[in-house]
Amino acid sequence: MTDDGPRASLSLHHGAEDAHSHIRITDAMPSTESSKSSYIVYLISSPGHEAKRRYSDFEALREALEKLHPTLIIPPIPSKHSILDYATKQGRAKNDPAIIARRKRMLERFLQRLDTHPVLSIDVVFRRFLEARYSWHEIAHTPPLSTLPKSNLNAPPQHPSHPDIPACYAFLPTPTAPIKLHTPDAHFLDAEGFTHRFESFMASTMEPSHRRLVHRWRDIAADYADLGALLNAQSLAEQTQLAPAIESTGKAADTTYVALSDMLHDWDALVSEPIHEYTQYASILSRLLRWRHLKHQQYEMAQDMLESKSQHLAECEREEAEAARLSKALETGGTSLLDGRRTQAPMSSVYGQAAESDAEDEVPSPAEATEPCTDDDLTSMWARKAASPHTPPAAPQQRGFLGALTNRFAHVVDLDPNRTRQNAISRLREEVLHEAIEYTAQDLAYANKTIQASLDRFQRIKVQDMKQLMLDLARMQRAYCSKSLDAWREARDQIEHIDDATWEHMPAARLSASTHDRT
Repeated sequence: MTDDGPRASLSLHHGAEDAHSHIRITDAMPSTESSKSSYIVYLISSPGHEAKRRYSDFEALREALEKLHPTLIIPPIPSKHSILDYATKQGRAKNDPAIIARRKRMLERFLQRLDTHPVLSIDVVFRRFLEARYSWHEIAHTPPLSTLPKSNLNAPPQHPSHPDIPACYAFLPTPTAPIKLHTPDAHFLDAEGFTHRFESFMASTMEPSHRRLVHRWRDIAADYADLGALLNAQSLAEQTQLAPAIESTGKAADTTYVALSDMLHDWDALVSEPIHEYTQYASILSRLLRWRHLKHQQYEMAQDMLESKSQHLAECEREEAEAARLSKALETGGTSLLDGRRTQAPMSSVYGQAAESDAEDEVPSPAEATEPCTDDDLTSMWARKAASPHTPPAAPQQRGFLGALTNRFAHVVDLDPNRTRQNAISRLREEVLHEAIEYTAQDLAYANKTIQASLDRFQRIKVQDMKQLMLDLARMQRAYCSKSLDAWREARDQIEHIDDATWEHMPAARLSASTHDRT
C-alpha cells in the first residue's frame, strides 16, 4: 500500500473530531533556509493559508501552549530520534523516509487535534503558527508569549500572560516538588492513582507487548519471503508435474509475505502510532495532575505563611505596645507605673523606700538639729569637701525599680523608626497575602473545574480512538487472512491436480495418499 493509504485511513478513522479538521501536512522536504545544514520542513495547508515549519517549531509550539493553558491537555507530538536511530543510521536518521512519513502523519494529527479543540483552536499563537507571514522567532518574542511569567503558578491559570496580573501573585510561594497535602481532594487523588496505573500499563505492558508482536510478525513475513524464494527456485529445477504445484506453493508463500507487509505498513499508522500517542498522553496527564497538585500545595503554603506572619505580627505588636507603655512610664518618672501599685497596697514601694532612706540620711536628727555648730565642725566639713575630687555632674541615673525596668526593656522601647517601618511592612505583607490567598482559592477552583472537564473530554476521545483502533486491527487481520487464504487455496487446487503416476516413485507421498484414502 502506498503512503497515502494509511493517511487516508487516518483522516477517516482516527477520531471523529479530527475528521472535522481541514488542516493537512501535504509534503515534507529538505531545506537549508537560514541554516548551514539541511533540515526537513513540513508544508502545512489550512483554509486560506500555507506555512512551512520544522520539527523544532512544532516542539516549541507545544511547550508554549502548555505554558499558556496549564489546565488543558495539549496533544503530543512524535518523539525525537532515539540514540539507537543515530547509532544505526549514522546521521541518516533525520532523512530516513520511514521516520519522515511517521512524523508527517503524527504532526498532522497533532495539528488536527488542536484545530478541533474548543479553546486551543482559537489560540492566537496556534493561528499565527499556521500563517507563513509569522516566523516562530516573531511569535515567541511578541505577546502573549513575551509576557509570560517565569512560572505559571504565579499567575491566573485562565490567562497567565495577562499584562495586568495583580501584584500580590509575586508574594505567593512557588513550590517545585510535590509534597503531601494537608487537605487533599479525594476526587483528584483517585484521578492521580488511575493515571499512574494507566501510565504504567501503557509504558510497561502495552507498548512492550505490541513491539514484541510486531517483531514476530516481521520475522514471520521474512520467513515466508525466504520460503517463497526457495520453492520458486525448486520449481524451476523440477521436470515433472510437481513443478507447477511447487511453484503454486511458492507463490502462496510470496502472497502471504506481501499481505503481511501490507498489513504491517498499515499497522504502523493505525496501531503503533496511536498506542505510542496514548503512552505519551499518559505522561501528559501525569504532568497536568502534578501541576494541579502544586497549585493546591501553593494555596496551603500561602495559608501557612499567612498564619506565621500573623503570629509574628501579633507578637511584634504586643512588644511594641509594651515598649510604648514603658517609655511613657519612664518619661513621667514612673508615676504611671507606681500609682496602680499604690492603690492596690498601702505599703511603700522599693523606689519609695530608697527615697525615704536617702531623705533620712540627709535630714538631721532632732538632737543634732538643736545642737549648735562650732567653728571646729565647720572647719572639718570644708576640709572634707576640699579633699574630695571634683567630678563633673553625671547624668541622673535612676535607681531601684525604674532602673531595673530601664535596663530590662531598653531594647524593646520603640525609639527606632526602622522598627516602626518593619512593622508597617509586615502589616502590608499580611494584607497582600490575604489578597493573594483569595486569588489562589479562586484559581484553584477554576483549575479543578477546567482540569476535570479536560479529563472528561480526553476520556471520550480515548474511547473513540481505542474503538477505532480495534476496528482497524480487525480489518487489517481480515484483509491479510483473506489474501493468504485465496493464495493457499490456489496452491491446494494445483496440488490436487497431480495424478497418481507422479506419486509412484514417492513412497512417502504414496503412503500419505493411501492413509488419506483409508480415512
